[in-house]
Order: sequence, then structure tokens, then C-alpha cells
Amino acid sequence: MHYHLKISLLIFILFFFFLNAQELQSLSYKTISDLYENYPENDSRAMVFVNKYIEKAKKENNWKKQIIGYEDAIYYTEDIDRKLSYADSAIVMAFKSSDRDIISRAHLGKGIIYYYNKRQYKYALEQYLKAYQFSRDSSNDYLKNKIDYHLGMVKSYLGYYEAAAVHFRNTTKYFEEHMKENLHPNIRLNNEAGYFNSIYRLSTCYENLRLYNKEDSLISIGLQKLKNINEHLLEYGYFQKGKGVQLLRKGNTDEALKHLELSRDILVNNQDYNSLTAVYFYLGKLYWLKGNRAESLVYLNKVDSMINKVQFTTPEIRSSYKYLITDATENGSLGKRLYYSDQFLLTNSTLNVDFAMLSSKIHEEYDTERLLEEKQLWENKLHNDFYFLIATPVVIFLLFFLVIRLRNRENKFPGKFIKLLKKFRKYYYFLIANKKTSEKKKTHSPEIIGDIKEKLKKFEEDRRFLDKNLTLPMVAKMFGRTHSQLSYVLNEHLNVSFTQYLKVLRIKYITALLLENDLYLKYKVENLAQECGMSSRQLFSTHFFEINGIRPIDFIKNRMKEIDEN
Repeated sequence: MHYHLKISLLIFILFFFFLNAQELQSLSYKTISDLYENYPENDSRAMVFVNKYIEKAKKENNWKKQIIGYEDAIYYTEDIDRKLSYADSAIVMAFKSSDRDIISRAHLGKGIIYYYNKRQYKYALEQYLKAYQFSRDSSNDYLKNKIDYHLGMVKSYLGYYEAAAVHFRNTTKYFEEHMKENLHPNIRLNNEAGYFNSIYRLSTCYENLRLYNKEDSLISIGLQKLKNINEHLLEYGYFQKGKGVQLLRKGNTDEALKHLELSRDILVNNQDYNSLTAVYFYLGKLYWLKGNRAESLVYLNKVDSMINKVQFTTPEIRSSYKYLITDATENGSLGKRLYYSDQFLLTNSTLNVDFAMLSSKIHEEYDTERLLEEKQLWENKLHNDFYFLIATPVVIFLLFFLVIRLRNRENKFPGKFIKLLKKFRKYYYFLIANKKTSEKKKTHSPEIIGDIKEKLKKFEEDRRFLDKNLTLPMVAKMFGRTHSQLSYVLNEHLNVSFTQYLKVLRIKYITALLLENDLYLKYKVENLAQECGMSSRQLFSTHFFEINGIRPIDFIKNRMKEIDEN
């Protein structure tokens, strides 16, 4: 019977697909949407019907239905760039409507794609702020709270947990008040999802603020109120993660493991890679604490793989590299240690550059505007309340001062650091892992080239680059080769000059020591220079800044601050 139903459905789909325009017009929008509404998210099979829905709306010049069709297309299409294309189409149609709520919703939808699918937070924030602008005078409280929630997500990502908590407390209150049984099922589900996501995000803010009692309470509330797990499976996965982290913090590793593994399985099936990466980190940390180093490394390396795959990181999951660096150091694996140190620095730099840019934008275009709105409200009250004449300038000054303080708190690592690290990887990991590179020319025999590469590898393993006053002829003589042969291999096969080669090895070496051994944080800059084979403090500082994008003294301050906070 089931087989015959499948065949019948297939025949109907083929029949539907080849309907001509006139027959298409005769079908109602509901008839078409009923054919795809039960497909799961990102299931491209639904697009056969969604495209017919859009085609019908275009034919009838019905912009409202076109917007619905584009929103459905965003939901069902698997291709992220196609999602953005449909989002742009929805925005174009929204402007045709001249309805500010519809325009606001369209920008919010595009921002969500940038945030969750593309991990391009700058563009996400731009869309959220546009959505906020168009919704300011709206009476649609659901839309305004949805925007409020996503702005809270950006602030939470930036580490402004107190400010983010304000957003999530507001949205929690709103969505909880609107979880009524007599609502349309879709509206009820949306409000429930808004509520559960809000209290979960609020719990993570409390976790980072170390308000553990409040965090634990919200996790318990979430698990108690999630009665129909199938309707909110993803949210259930979030709370399982939260419960696992909570138990891990309390030292109950066996119970924590059950919750984290359940969360892992749910998130894998729902393709929520951001949250999944965090779960991998906590599983790695858990097995590390249990003394199961092998299993711990499996998960910690999965974190590294996910960071490379989805180009996403947070201060939380970045900590994986500290464990990986420790293991590589204990096992005497120079290559792995330097790789993980480089990854740690790269993620750290990415976060700081990203945070500096985003925090500036959200303060200038959102928080400051909110302050100005409050200022305007207070000025309007001056006619009715004399005391505001004194209070207004004082409070506004304090509020602006707080905004400036928040901006100045950001530790800014120049974006040039990221570019340099990526550029250096081109040849640096060959030196560490002895990977083969393509030969551009063959002015020297393969035997000579291979011999020099092997000797370069040995040169690094023995840390001969720490010797002072090294020159190209000196190292070539050390290898039993001419300086032109060594220069050729460095330039043509590793794309680096001898001077740059030494510079990178030395700075990477000392940077790894500063990350791994707190003792080196107490060294003077001139002593650090000598430690890595440089005789000049000024030259060392210049090279350190060129490669790491920050002066050594500032790097040490940031590192010590990070250690104190942990």
C-alpha cells in the first residue's frame, strides 16, 4: 500500500510540474502550499512546489504572495547563496508594499541568513539595524521582540552579557505572555520557540556572568516546560547542552556525558554547527578531566575541524586550543604545537577584529540612537517637570560615558594579523609537516632540492633558528650547500626570503612560549628577543608586531588579563 502511495505521489508531482500557466492559475495558493508545507527545513525537494507558488504570484502580480513564496524558498532551499537571493527578492517586493513592518521583516530575514548560515556578522548586524529602523513605530510587538532577540544575540556574541541579558529578559517576558493554547498552532509554536530560545540565551548570559544559580534555574525551567519535545527538538538540544555544561561544572562527569551526547545527536541532525562545535568542546573537556586523553583529542580536533569548515569561533570554543597545545607540548610534537598555537592566535585575532568592528557599529547605530530617543523623550517632558531640567544633562552624559567605556574596553587586534597568518601558512606548514609543494623551476636537481628540504626540517626541529647572527651563507654552509641553492629552495619552493623565514620561525616560537608557559610573561622584552635569537629589542618588537599585529608588551598584558579572568 505504501509503495502505491509513493507511485501515486510521484505521478501527481510530475503532472503538477508540467501544468501550463492557465491550469496553474486555477489552483489556489493553499493547494500549492499544502504540497510542500510538511517538508523539513533545507529540503530542496519542496522547491518544485515553492517555485510554482512564486510563478503563480508573479503571473498575478500579487506582491504579498510573492513575499510569502520567497520566504518559503529561503526556508526550503539548501543553497545558502540562493537563500540570500530569495531574501533580496523579498526585500524588493516589501518596498513595493510601502509597509514598514513588511520591509522590517524582510531585512530581519536576510540578517538571519547572514548570522546563522553565512556567519558574516557584520552584514547580519547591518540587516538587523535596518529591521530595527523600520520597526521603531510599529505596533507589531511580535516583530519588535524578534528583532530585539537577534540584537541580543549579537551583543551576546560580542561578550556584552549584561546588555544581552536585558534583551533576552524582555523577549522572555513577551513570548511567555503570548503562549496561549487558543492561538493558531503556528503562532503558538512561534511564541513557544521565542520563549524557549530566549530563556536558553539568557541562561548562557548568566553562565558567562557566573550567576550560576540563575543559569541552573532557567535550564530546569526549560526542561520542565518543554512538554512536546518533537515540536521543539532543537531547543531541547540546547537545554540538554546547558544541563551537560552545568553538571560538568559541578564535577558530575558521568551524568554530564549523557546530556552532552544527547545534545550532540540532536544538533547533528539539525545541522546547527555553531552549537554543535561548542558541544564538541565540552565533550573534549569532559574526557580530558576523566583522564581519557585519546577520546578528548578526538573531540578537540573536531572543534578545530569545525572552526576551519564553518569559519566560526567564540571565546568559549577557542579554549580547545589550550588543551591541544598542552597535549602537543607534553608529547614533544613541535609541528602540532606550533599549528595549534597559530590556530589559537588566528581565532583570537578574528574574534578581536570582529568584535571591535561589530561593537563599534552596534553602539553607534543602535545604542547611541536609543540614547538619543530617550534624550528626546526627556526633553519633551521638560515642559511638565522642572526637575528634568537638572537630571537630563547629567544622565545623558553618564549614558554616553558608559557607551564610550564599552567601546574602549575592546582589545583590538589589527585585521592585518589575519592576512599575515594566512599568507604565512602558505609556506609555514610545509616546514612543520614536511608537505610537498609544487616546483616552479628546475634549475637545481630534485636530489639537491630534496636534501635541502630535509635539512631545513632538521634545522627547525633542532631549533637552530634560535642561534644569533645567522646569515644565508652561514646556514648554507651548515647544510653543505651553496647559498644560491638554499636561496633558490626558500624563494621558489617556500615563497619566502631567508630573512622572512628566520623572522617567522623566531616569532612563532616565542609566541608559542608566551601562550604555553606563564613564566615567559614575566620576561622583559629584551630578554624575549634574546630567547628567540634576536639581539635587538626594537627589531624584535617590530617583527612581533608585523606577524602578530600587536606589540609584545600589549600581547603580554592581554594574555595576563585573560589568565586572571579564567
